[in-house]
Amino acid sequence: MCGFAGIWSTTKSDRINLDALQAMGNAIIHRGPDDHGFWVNDQQSVGFVHRRLSIVDLSEAGHQPMHSASTRFVISFNGEIYNHLSIRKEIEACTDVNWQGHSDTETLLAAIETFGLEKTLEKLVGMFAFSLWDSHDKSLTLVRDRLGEKPLYYASIANDVIFGSELTCIEAVLDKDNLSIDSAALSQLMRQGYIVSPLSIYNEVKKLKPGQYVCFDNSGSNFNTYWSVSDIIEQGEKIELTADEAEIELETLLLQSLKDQMIADVPLGAFLSGGVDSSLVVALMQKLSDRPVKTYSIGFNDAKYDEAIFAKEVASHIGTDHTSLYISDKQVLDTVSLMADIYGEPFADASQLPMYLVCAMAKKHVTVCLSGDGGDELFWGYSRYQMTLSAWQKLSGLSQFSRSSLKYIKRFLPITVLNTVGKLSIKDNLLGDKLSKALSLLDTASFILFYRSFMMASYRDVPNLVLNGDDGVSAVMLTDKALNMLTQHDVMPALDLVTYLPDDILCKVDRAAMGVSLEGRIPLLDHRVVEFALKLPTAIKYKDNTAKSPLRAILYKYVPQNLIDRPKKGFSVPLAQWLRCELKTWAEQLLDFEKLKADGYLDPIQVHKLWQEHLSEKRNWSAVLWNILMFQAWLEKRRQ
Repeated sequence: MCGFAGIWSTTKSDRINLDALQAMGNAIIHRGPDDHGFWVNDQQSVGFVHRRLSIVDLSEAGHQPMHSASTRFVISFNGEIYNHLSIRKEIEACTDVNWQGHSDTETLLAAIETFGLEKTLEKLVGMFAFSLWDSHDKSLTLVRDRLGEKPLYYASIANDVIFGSELTCIEAVLDKDNLSIDSAALSQLMRQGYIVSPLSIYNEVKKLKPGQYVCFDNSGSNFNTYWSVSDIIEQGEKIELTADEAEIELETLLLQSLKDQMIADVPLGAFLSGGVDSSLVVALMQKLSDRPVKTYSIGFNDAKYDEAIFAKEVASHIGTDHTSLYISDKQVLDTVSLMADIYGEPFADASQLPMYLVCAMAKKHVTVCLSGDGGDELFWGYSRYQMTLSAWQKLSGLSQFSRSSLKYIKRFLPITVLNTVGKLSIKDNLLGDKLSKALSLLDTASFILFYRSFMMASYRDVPNLVLNGDDGVSAVMLTDKALNMLTQHDVMPALDLVTYLPDDILCKVDRAAMGVSLEGRIPLLDHRVVEFALKLPTAIKYKDNTAKSPLRAILYKYVPQNLIDRPKKGFSVPLAQWLRCELKTWAEQLLDFEKLKADGYLDPIQVHKLWQEHLSEKRNWSAVLWNILMFQAWLEKRRQ
């Protein structure tokens, strides 16, 4: 795992020099503290910088930027190619190779020389992003992995292309006057807490989309998609297996994925929450290991948010070497000021706070940590899927009279009254907020828009919040053909796979882990597992109305069902209360009316209305306020 950056120009450029590359590399030193390297071609038209976190082949043979054996190609690579040893055998069957070491980067270069880029990408199993210079064609190619585990930003400025693993690489060499806030990206951030590729917070900077590569040369740029969720869906294949047969096939795929991902020349462990996905990953890791797997969980003193006790029970049954860290509210709150630096680009999923802390704890013991992310999207795991279907069916069945009556109730019965009723009758402080959100969607004609608005939006009145913004609804990121082939059951997780997963979940995991120089690996996102899951009928994924049914069936072979079956808590924090108490002073400084007005990005009147309603407990606006605060904190860092 590493970080890289670079500059390419159509002509010799004064921008391409060691000082500039040094500045870009320093911006991501946390991604690679073990080693660094620079390379500039003789024509001074392209330069790479690389920061290395040594995982496989700790010797100088893994040093980057790396030249191919013929010297035609130069690469700067971030990630892991899990099947690189089998690819080496394929290469050796085609040509004589004098290997200099056993790094996957050397294998990748040799594969590109032997098979070409496109065929090589088809063979790769892994997570990666890389830049590749072809000295024959005088071209620069940027590549990102299939699911978007590894990030890659780029900016085309005049004759130059500036790129890097994080946004800060580009900021290191571009004057702030050359960078402007993208109001569409800001609208997405306010609506959902993250920005979907290819947008970034800056107009001038883009994120390469998952499964994509782009080639730059003097004739321009050429974008290509070598893998996509849409392509898999459009193939129209459905696996014709019984539930039992599907479970056997899935376990075989998961064991192969884990066998590959457990290869490392440094200490390795896993995150364990005690839920289905992480418990399954750990159970299968232990099956493959001849020593206790090191596992890590984080606990909260408030039982409402604590899962560490369950993780400890699972770890004890499996027989791992388990470490739990119980953290106080103060420890979590102390990390708030770090978020703008760690994430580089504004990001507002509040679970980023405990995620960072569990990564910091694990880093004290290991350099690589596996997680169970991806299971919810692949195997119908989120409760919101069933909630959305139920709500849609109920709203769709309403008569026009019923719709009009509900709109009347929404208009004249205050949300605060409904919240009070909910608190007293069913112990739900947010009954009014939830009903208001649902009733505001009465006229929504599209199921897809209903899902994205009902469950996936933390705030919907974005045009009145973001100055010169839009509604914040991102592109669907699936082709029309793929969408038309999907049922309502299937379209929700498919949408999450191409938006929420790469730009929220994977972004959160990558930045939190790399912020402490820890490599995160996600075995459920092996593309062979993903393709299998996409072809698996929902009836098997949600067998007997049970989420993640095939994953559970495999897990119960290793862990008793009673240790697993319980309501999911996730990495939630009491954000609403913190904003009213412990974080109030910090928040009010960032929400200063005159500062908001001078910045000119958000409507200060609307922001203060949200803030005052939240403080008075008239409404719970914690989600959108966190989005606002993370943006303002990021702005404040940029001013410094």
